[in-house]
Amino acid sequence: AQGPIRFELDAAPAAETWTRHFPGRTMRSHMRLVEGGTRERLGAADLRFTLHAADGALVMQLRAMRFLGVPCPRWLLPRIVAQETGDAQGRLHFHVAASVPGVGLVTRYRGWLDVAAARQMPAASSAARSPDRTAPSI
Repeated sequence: AQGPIRFELDAAPAAETWTRHFPGRTMRSHMRLVEGGTRERLGAADLRFTLHAADGALVMQLRAMRFLGVPCPRWLLPRIVAQETGDAQGRLHFHVAASVPGVGLVTRYRGWLDVAAARQMPAASSAARSPDRTAPSI
């Protein structure tokens, strides 16, 4: 389904919880920095991303995944790329795309988070807007 998405971010010093409200579905993940990148827990999936800068953006690229503790073979590993950039208005822009070998694109969404407004909200919880979402969510 297509439509607007609402994002919530609960940021703590060592970790973040992202809640994505898609039309008819909510997806929550927990992210923290680890050596060499980030680790994201999404349900039964444990995702490991590398981080690098490219063209003024922070790029997170999936490098390993475990499902129910079992390593995913590299040939079956989904292709997930997430990019974050900032702007002069203090917003964090993000673009995420995920595809699965043999299936193709399964989700793609983009939006922004008003970082300045988030700092003024209790418990560092904030909402973001995403006007552009295509393909079904995973």
